[in-house]
Amino acid sequence: MAPLSLLVWLSFRVVQDEQKMIQVKFDELLLGKLSDISVTISKLMEDRERKLAKITDINQYDVNSLRPLVRDRRIVRQIFVLDSKGERIHPPTSGQLTRSEQSFITKTRRMLQDRTQFFRPMDEIQDSKKSSSSRSGSWHEKHKQMGWHVWFWDEGINFIFWQRSSSGHIVGVEVDRMALLSDIVGELPETDMERPGLEDGRIRLVDASERPVYGWGAYEPSDREKPRVSIKLGRPLSSWKLEYLAPATKLTDVFRGSMLVNLAYALGTLGLMLLGLSFYFLRESNREIRTAGKRVTFVNQVSHELKTPLTNIRMYAELLEENMDEEDEKLKNYLNVITSESQRLSRLINNVLTFGRQQQKRQIIRPVPHVPDRIIENVIDQFRPSLDEKGVEITFNGGAEDSVIIDADALGQILANLLSNVEKYASSGKLAAVTSGIKGDKTIIMVDDMGPGIPKSARNKIFKPFERLSSLIEDGASGTGIGLTISRELSRLHGGDLTYEPCKKGSCFKVTLKTPLKKN
Repeated sequence: MAPLSLLVWLSFRVVQDEQKMIQVKFDELLLGKLSDISVTISKLMEDRERKLAKITDINQYDVNSLRPLVRDRRIVRQIFVLDSKGERIHPPTSGQLTRSEQSFITKTRRMLQDRTQFFRPMDEIQDSKKSSSSRSGSWHEKHKQMGWHVWFWDEGINFIFWQRSSSGHIVGVEVDRMALLSDIVGELPETDMERPGLEDGRIRLVDASERPVYGWGAYEPSDREKPRVSIKLGRPLSSWKLEYLAPATKLTDVFRGSMLVNLAYALGTLGLMLLGLSFYFLRESNREIRTAGKRVTFVNQVSHELKTPLTNIRMYAELLEENMDEEDEKLKNYLNVITSESQRLSRLINNVLTFGRQQQKRQIIRPVPHVPDRIIENVIDQFRPSLDEKGVEITFNGGAEDSVIIDADALGQILANLLSNVEKYASSGKLAAVTSGIKGDKTIIMVDDMGPGIPKSARNKIFKPFERLSSLIEDGASGTGIGLTISRELSRLHGGDLTYEPCKKGSCFKVTLKTPLKKN
């Protein structure tokens, strides 16, 4: 009777595991719904950003031309102009101010006094140009020409959109948050009847203070009820989020039919099962749960990674098309952004495709004669602008100048993943170093940084697929968790390895590749 009793218990465990699987799929369905709504809001914000870019694209900074802009634009609450040295031109420093202008100066006084908020003074820019010309282009190539500033005042969020002109002036507008909120609400549905099975839930748009701004759906949750799933919006609404709340009985109804079917099946075959086979089913069920959860996390991470660069590419491409008759310097800046984001998107796609080939056992390398140092320099040059923007100084000490038999694409992908981790996780250290050398028939490359490092407890897991020190999309460091996995696999296919080396501070990775010298 003991094995049979154990089988009964295992049958109930199978049912519980099935419930967990349904919960994962149910949450995935809800996240998909929230993602669709988030995309709708993102498209609205992109449209408003394009309109604000046109409004701030002016070259007349007198009171008579600026004040009518505020009166004629519903979304503009106030406009301001700073000269190339950070001094306020508008609202005027002398003469009578309107009540709206006086209120704007009061709540933005500290922000406008911060000379580094939008740009550095022109004399510092010229010094920066001289000091950085030998490394990676001009100062303008490293800084965005427009953006958002968000701050809290009077128990609410406030938005400023600014744009830098070719003359160095900053033109910005305070966005009317009530008008913006009205536009956002206008894009949201009144009820949630589109997707079967979700009509009894409720979706809420929540602000930074956890207060509901707008909601729709048949369900009325209690004040303290926690959402089943939530997703944060993109900038400049990154402090807001969408939440989905559903009654507990709704999920119980979804489970009931599946639970009864599985229970009847398990009990009906109870006498035919062997104890070992039952343990096998339990183990396989748990493995499927973990795999399903990782698949959901992986797809969400990749979708989140691909959305931002694609949005930037589209926005800057449209701005480029609208401003084709302007000065070459601005067009050059737009093209630099497009190129940088395209490179980042290409690296992400390459990682996903490489991982797919690895899972299907179709990954191969094609070594041909190359000079390793040239490959390394090309990869560093791709990352230098973004590292400079984060304040990270990267140095390269090359010692692999001989032509060897090596797969240049594999080495490029390995280094791109390592430098991408430096960019995302180790920028606080402000220093990174790449060292190369050849010993016999092996090429050895070290990538060191001065960041926070990796805890000892996590060093054995970082090379496993989907393993990240943090798996949250909203934690500020984006990634899919497969970069180091791919880099180690490529290194081993090349007859070498990728290892984490002990160091006093930061992180140190060692790449070893088997690279015979090219025969003359």
